[in-house]
Amino acid sequence: MSVSFKSTLRFLPLAASVALAGCFGGGNPDPAPEGQALTNPGDYEICSYENNLDNSRYSSARMTYPCDLSAGPFPATTLTGGFTNKKEQMEWLSEHLTSHGYVVLTMTPTNRYGQPPAWRSAQIGGFAELEDENNRAGSPLQGKINLDKRNIMGFSMGGGGVLLAAADMGEAPASVIALAPWLGDNNVYYNGIKAPTMMLGSEDDELAYYTEDFYAQLPSNIERGLAMFAGRSHYDWYGNGDQDAKAEFRTLVTAFLEVQLKDDDSAYSYFEGAEHDEHVSDGWFSAFDYQK
Repeated sequence: MSVSFKSTLRFLPLAASVALAGCFGGGNPDPAPEGQALTNPGDYEICSYENNLDNSRYSSARMTYPCDLSAGPFPATTLTGGFTNKKEQMEWLSEHLTSHGYVVLTMTPTNRYGQPPAWRSAQIGGFAELEDENNRAGSPLQGKINLDKRNIMGFSMGGGGVLLAAADMGEAPASVIALAPWLGDNNVYYNGIKAPTMMLGSEDDELAYYTEDFYAQLPSNIERGLAMFAGRSHYDWYGNGDQDAKAEFRTLVTAFLEVQLKDDDSAYSYFEGAEHDEHVSDGWFSAFDYQK
C-alpha cells in the first residue's frame, strides 16, 4: 500500500528502551458516547464456525464473521495468541472486531510451545485460508471476504511471527499489527515490511521488552504507529484478565483497522485527534508515535 499522506507525528517520551456454525452475541444498538465508539461492541451479531478450516500451517482455527453478510464483502484479519496460548484465549479481541464488521480467523499454531517461526507459518497459512474460504463452494463466506483488505495480527510470539511473516509477504497484507511482539533470537528483515504497521505494547511488560526497539527499525517510508500502554502487563493481552486494559487495546486495534481496511479517515482521530487527546489526558500511554 502506498502512502500519500503528509508525515505527521504525535509523540510522548519513549521509555529507556526505544465446528459448527453458530450465531450469538450482538452489538450495542445505542450510540456510544463520544470517544468510545470503537471501544464498545459494534452493531453486528457474531457468527462462527470451525469446520473446513484445516491447514497444515496451524493446528486449529475458528472463523468469526458478521451474521448479516448483506453489506459484504468484508475486510478480514488473522489473529494468534502467544506462547502456550490457544485460539480461545484471543476471543476477547476476535469477537469485538467481528461486531464491528470484520471477518477474523483466530488460530492456534502447530506447536504452541515452540518459537516465533511456528507463528509465522500460522500467519501465512491463515492469510491463504481466508482466500480459500472466500472461494470455497459451500463456505458461509464464499464471495464475502475482501481479499484486498486483509490484515495479519498476533500477540507475543504471535506478534514476532507477524513481523517475520510481514517481512516475507511484502505488499500482500493490506496492514500489519504486532501486539507486544517477542522474537527471541529470530531476526526480522524489516526492509521487507511494505504494509502499514502498528505495534502495541505494555509499559510494565515482564517479557516483551523490545517493542519500541522493533518499532524503531521499521522502514521510514511506510505508515506506522506505536502505542505503549501505561501500567499494563504482558499478561493483560490474553484470556479473561484486566478488562480495562483490554478496552484500551481493542480501541487502538479497531481504529487502525478502520483506517487501513475500511479507508475510514475519521478513525485517524484515535491517533492524532480528539479521541487521541482524550486518551492521553486519561493517561493511557507511556509512549506514543504515529507517522503517515
